[in-house]
Parts: sequence; C-alpha cells; structure tokens
Amino acid sequence: MPSSTVWLMTDVGELTEDRGFKALFSAYPRETVEVFAAELLAERGLPSRVEVLAQESALPDLGDPSRFLDVALLASWPDGQQVVITLIEHWSEARKVDLRRVLWYAADLALRHPQAAVFPVVLVIDPSPRDVPGRLEMRVAGRVTVLLDAQVTRITAGDVPRLRALQNRVAATLAVLAAQDAVEALVDFVQDMARSPGPLDDLERFLPFAMKLARMHESDAPRFRRRLEETGMVNVITEMKNEAKAEGKAEGKAEGQINEIRRLVAKGRLTVDAARAEIRELVEGGMISQDLAAKTLGQLG
Repeated sequence: MPSSTVWLMTDVGELTEDRGFKALFSAYPRETVEVFAAELLAERGLPSRVEVLAQESALPDLGDPSRFLDVALLASWPDGQQVVITLIEHWSEARKVDLRRVLWYAADLALRHPQAAVFPVVLVIDPSPRDVPGRLEMRVAGRVTVLLDAQVTRITAGDVPRLRALQNRVAATLAVLAAQDAVEALVDFVQDMARSPGPLDDLERFLPFAMKLARMHESDAPRFRRRLEETGMVNVITEMKNEAKAEGKAEGKAEGQINEIRRLVAKGRLTVDAARAEIRELVEGGMISQDLAAKTLGQLG
C-alpha cells in the first residue's frame, strides 16, 4: 500500500463516543460554542475567551462515586457581559436521556461559578425517531418549583449546510451524523477538516471518531480510499504533511544557527555587528522570521 494512504487504515473498535466528543469539544472549545450556541453568539458576538471547565462533579454523599459531566465550556466577553457556561451532555440512546442528571450538573456548575449562567445542551446521536423532550418541570401545589429548559440537538440532513458553512472542525465532525452515504460524508469531513483552522495531525486524530459516527463499515475502506484519491485529498494531505515536516526541519536548522551565533558572541569569537549581519542574512534568505530576528537582536544588545 502506498505510504500516502497508510493513515486511512485505522481501527475504531476501541473508541467510545463519549471519549471522542470530549476530546473534540475540549480541543476546539470556541468552535464548539459556535456550533451549539448560535443564538447566543448572534446576540452577543464571539466570546473573547472560552475555557474548558473541570468535568468532575462531586456528589453530596461522599460514599458515592463522583460523576463526570460530558463537557462544560465557560465563555466570556470583553465588555464584561455575563459569562455563560455551555454544558453539553451527549447521549447515544434517546430513551436513556435523563434530564434530572442534566439538572444536577447545571446546578453544580451554577454553584461553582455563581457569576455565570448555564446553557444546557442535550446532544442526542440516536437516529431513531423517538422524541426527546428538553424540558423538565416540577410542580407542587400548583406552583412550578423547578424548571429546566435544555436545548436538544439532533443532527439531521437539514443541518449539514450550516455546519459545513461554519468551516470549523467541530461542525465538520458533527455533520457526519447525518450521513446517508458514510463514504461520501467522510470525504466531506476530510475536505472540511483540511480547510478549517487547526493542527494537521487532528485530521488523523479524529478520523477514526468520524468513521464511527458515520457508521462506516470495514468493507467501505477501499471505496473511501478511492474517493479521496479521486478528489485529490490524499495528495493534498500528503503535501501538507511534507510541508509541515520541511518547515519543522527548517525551523530546527535556523534555531541551531541562531544558537551558534549566540555562542560565538558569548565567547568573543564574533562581534555583535557581525552577528547582526548574519541574522539579517538569515531573514533575507527566508530562514527565520522577522519576529525571531527581532528577539535575537534584542538579546545581543
């Protein structure tokens, strides 16, 4: 098998959906908020900061094990608007959705972060038509004593155009949940991941998870590889990886040269003026950036 296609052969057997979503949402918190809290961002604009909060939620009874919520993301805005915690609870089966558990996590987050409002999201990936209510209401003596109104998110074919238009990696991954054809959905995933901001390695990192969400069978692998070759994505990705490796080697070589210049100056074997001239040549030759040059020149005095 050509080396350029080795990365396509991957095992999804050990990967759980919970682990996959937690890794994805934690790697791209801002993009996650953009996907799930579109109305909030339409009202307030993009947050200046999004922080991943601790997942453990301690129970009152110390004899019980702690629970782990799926993902909680605290977003803040530069003008001091109220911060919002987007709580995302993932459920593989619609029949198992437990709003009381979601209520517990929302209340726990509100207690730990009294300055924030909690926005609960229930992500259901079960393709069954079973209805999933997002509202939990408790009434006592004609009064509403508890009310939880969570956003229930289920990805359908109608969501795909918006998700792909966002051009972010969380959206690209979620879009495969609506796959009618797993292979074509995964080709779109690879293309969208390559176009979206983020480390190149994450394409390979999250591909097995996307395969699992798309329910791709092992027998589909040859057609998947062929479609990527037809679209030119295998070559594009290989070129990107080679460029990244070349850039890494060039940076390493440049850093070595900078360190050698510093060493020679420190030992008095090279004057500061000569060192400055060497650094200017490295900049003109494209070996180092202007920022690195400025930093090094500042250290030389």
